[in-house]
Amino acid sequence: MPTWVFIIMIVFGTLFAVKLLYVVSTGGMLPVTRGALFVSTSPPRIQALLDALLMDPDHRLYDLGCGDGRILRMAVARYGVQAVGFEINPMAYLAARARCMGKKAISIRYGNFWNVDLGRADVVFCYLFPDLMERLGKKLARELQPGARVASCNFPLTGWTPIRVLHPSPRRHGDPIYLYCFPESSPGTAQENQEAT
Repeated sequence: MPTWVFIIMIVFGTLFAVKLLYVVSTGGMLPVTRGALFVSTSPPRIQALLDALLMDPDHRLYDLGCGDGRILRMAVARYGVQAVGFEINPMAYLAARARCMGKKAISIRYGNFWNVDLGRADVVFCYLFPDLMERLGKKLARELQPGARVASCNFPLTGWTPIRVLHPSPRRHGDPIYLYCFPESSPGTAQENQEAT
């Protein structure tokens, strides 16, 4: 067998094995993620988000389902924040660990963010499926400290009132990003604010 055929077989075999691991990794998490897959957030969307969410170096950013950690890396590079990512998909977790290696300001944690107290976060970012947003809104209302901000890609927090909705350009990156501030945006406070005006 010629060497080039052997090399091609190894390359395609490796790619197939990685893809199979990804499918198994994602499929095993479906009961927890309810179908949410690792989908990278585009750099224009992250730039728009970071433009709108000004942060200080003493702020702590939590990314719920951090994927490959790109939001964490860009926030640390721009603002010097402390960044914590939570990821339950083993393949995405390994990708995040590899890409954030050597960055002391970033901590990647393998596990389910539902089991974590989010009270230390100054900013929470998420890109989750709609059927998780009501439960997440209740968790955030219980745990966040006043002044904490939340950014949600594509899907709003059920019952919360955004302080701003971003539509980044170009249009292909223009799906909404909902920005909230706690407690002003949370269900009880948002309703009281609307009644007072």
